[in-house]
Amino acid sequence: MSSDATRIGQDPRLLAKRAQRGELVRVRRGAYVPAQLWSTLNARQRHGLLAAALVQNSRKAPVFTMKTGALLWGLGVFGVPDQLQTVTSDARGGRSKHGVQKILGPLDRGVCDLGGFQVTDKIRTTIELAGTLKFAEALAVVDSSRREPSKDSPDRDTDWDKESPWGVALDETELEDAASNLASASQQRRAAKILEFSAAESESVGESMSRANMILQRFPAPRLQATFTLKTGKTARTDFWWPELDLVGEFDGQGKYLRNRLRGGKTIQQVVMEEKARENALRALGLTVIRWDWAEMMNPRAFARILSDGGLVPRPAR
Repeated sequence: MSSDATRIGQDPRLLAKRAQRGELVRVRRGAYVPAQLWSTLNARQRHGLLAAALVQNSRKAPVFTMKTGALLWGLGVFGVPDQLQTVTSDARGGRSKHGVQKILGPLDRGVCDLGGFQVTDKIRTTIELAGTLKFAEALAVVDSSRREPSKDSPDRDTDWDKESPWGVALDETELEDAASNLASASQQRRAAKILEFSAAESESVGESMSRANMILQRFPAPRLQATFTLKTGKTARTDFWWPELDLVGEFDGQGKYLRNRLRGGKTIQQVVMEEKARENALRALGLTVIRWDWAEMMNPRAFARILSDGGLVPRPAR
């Protein structure tokens, strides 16, 4: 922050010159970070840093909400909002200025501290997104809110790219109660529909959105996180299983290949080879294995073709 730099002998003009030279990146007025650090951050981490800069530069602590709040909670958000999303009690809320979107809402309830931030609490954040997001994105958020946090997660409040949600897992009853208190009847119906299909067993945004697209295309519902004993005596857990077809489905997200923590220190090549061996071992049990990645899952025709090739038949439209 420029105020910190001034105390050690650097004034804002010098910081601005360093930014012009490409040594620093200006993230907000008076807030800079080393360009080398900025280049290593992904979109979620950059959004968290922008949120921290806003807190540092605000006289009154902002209350983060919606997707920004969900990212700080580590919930299953698809994508990153273009602007920081905060709550305002001003009836003129909803305006955007200087990279901040102000959303009208109460500040006297459903607000808590989270790692140095003021945010809408976990249940409020979850339900308000369930009442506004598209089906697949909303299902990913609600699924993640019901997931038990990892006991050995190394996440810190400054990580901003959490691999598991913070806070106690929400149960279906309290989510239903919160949904019934949403502002409009349409939001209540939308959230109730999401809760009807939500599952705590879903382990990632990609898995939740895959399941959402199966629902939207009327394919049979799979069992989640089924465990099989391989001929080697080892066990393998699969994302999706249709027992009536001896069919297993696997979502290939980038995380297990690109995130070192999820790879357990293994190289990408080692992970790919192990995945191939695991798939062969599942096939040796007489199972059919189908796989898809982000691009295929987000393309309705491509995704439907993969599921159909595995033997799944969608229900007729009513």
